[in-house]
Amino acid sequence: MRRRVLTLAFAAVSLTAALPTAAAQATGPAAPALRSTDGGVYASATSTDAQQRAFWAEHDSKGTLRPFKGELPDWTPKATRPKAGALGGKAVKAPATSPARKAKSLLAAGSMGEIKLRATTGRIRMSWPDEKNPDRWWWNVCTGNVVTSGSKDMIATARHCIIHDDQGRINTKAKYEFTPGYYKDANGEHAPYGTWTFRDVGVVGNFTNAPQNNDSAFLTLNTRNGAHVEETVGASGYQFSISSLPNQVVLAGIPDSSKQFHTCVKQPYWGPDNPPQILGRGGPCTGDSDLSGGASGGPLLNGDTFDSSSSVQIGNFSGSLGDDPAAAVWRDAAYAVFRNLEGGSSGQPAHDKVTTLTNYNNSVADLYEYKTDNGTAVYSYHATQTENQQWHLWDKGNGYFLIENRYTERRGFTGANARVLDYNYSNGTAWSHQINGGGSDNQLWKFRATPNRPGWYSIRSKRGDLCLGAPTGEGQLTVSSCATADGLDSMQWKLQ
Repeated sequence: MRRRVLTLAFAAVSLTAALPTAAAQATGPAAPALRSTDGGVYASATSTDAQQRAFWAEHDSKGTLRPFKGELPDWTPKATRPKAGALGGKAVKAPATSPARKAKSLLAAGSMGEIKLRATTGRIRMSWPDEKNPDRWWWNVCTGNVVTSGSKDMIATARHCIIHDDQGRINTKAKYEFTPGYYKDANGEHAPYGTWTFRDVGVVGNFTNAPQNNDSAFLTLNTRNGAHVEETVGASGYQFSISSLPNQVVLAGIPDSSKQFHTCVKQPYWGPDNPPQILGRGGPCTGDSDLSGGASGGPLLNGDTFDSSSSVQIGNFSGSLGDDPAAAVWRDAAYAVFRNLEGGSSGQPAHDKVTTLTNYNNSVADLYEYKTDNGTAVYSYHATQTENQQWHLWDKGNGYFLIENRYTERRGFTGANARVLDYNYSNGTAWSHQINGGGSDNQLWKFRATPNRPGWYSIRSKRGDLCLGAPTGEGQLTVSSCATADGLDSMQWKLQ
């Protein structure tokens, strides 16, 4: 059988001269080095949510993004294989979720599974600078789907939808915009649930001679007006490492030729390679101009439960083998990437987790005025959804974490120069400070779960087992006696 790789569809837009570099790039914090760990390769956004939105708004208003007319084939990122037995020989699964609040209906009649999938499936628009002419920016489209996650921010797509260079590295200048429920009609394009920018991306490494089998990627999105995408539109459940085929599968995507949500039901069979992909018997998925360019990355779902309200994604649409649609099945490597991006279960401390620290007084831990100097105060402040209010957790063993500020990290302060939450024991306050060695006792913190208050923790300094606290309103955080075994209300924190 021959393999046909789908070319990402180009968008039909009017073009003008390229923007100057300054306007095009919306410069943000410096990008950290690309990182590789079990299963995949990862990168973080180099601009904030606000900067990404400004980028898209300016280019859209001026019509200055150029449609990419070439082919973006799959690629072979170099990654470490996932640890043996990462899944313990068992499937890992989670159920679908419903939106936290009822969204307006825009959906055509159909099964409950299809109605919900129309909301969680969306268009991914990507843009990146021309390597030979960085003043010129290209754009293209794929499909993604919201999947259940602890962060409530996760979408799945295909690896070949993630922009890369000719050395198999993620292009850190690329930007991604997700529009759940996207469609176009005679009245124009519609974004019924708004658009969402991204903060991190992870691609599954290539470990075989059949890269299409590992053609999977995941992105985490920024919140929008304080809401997570999963809370807004719901999410499909997931199952990694299926061992037996369902009776039927559902493939879904948004072909750019029609700009309409489209599903295709097929009888599945295993592909010839190892690990195998899933193929759909009977030739191409017809209707809505086929699952052609733009549909790449759309979900592959267990069709046996699809007519219920519980859609379960088991992989993602990749292209075709011969005439039959082909999908990458999620296995150990995909699960490793998913878990690394997720950063642990919702609300729980975990290695490599990026989180806000929300106090019981309804304020968050904030790096004062975006300052990067040693000794910058860490304040109690209202939530602004900005990077100086995000904290990166690094597990240092025995239950203790370094808590690094995301803003200074993204500004390029790394290694011994990184800025972390530090207990200033000379006056009992909290500030941001350069790492002392591997993290001295006053820079190491333990999260102690509060009994009878699910999701809440006291944050305790290794030096003196003292608790991090916040005043009512604005003011510098303090580190002092916990007063009770679990700390006062002002010493209660939630990871969000």
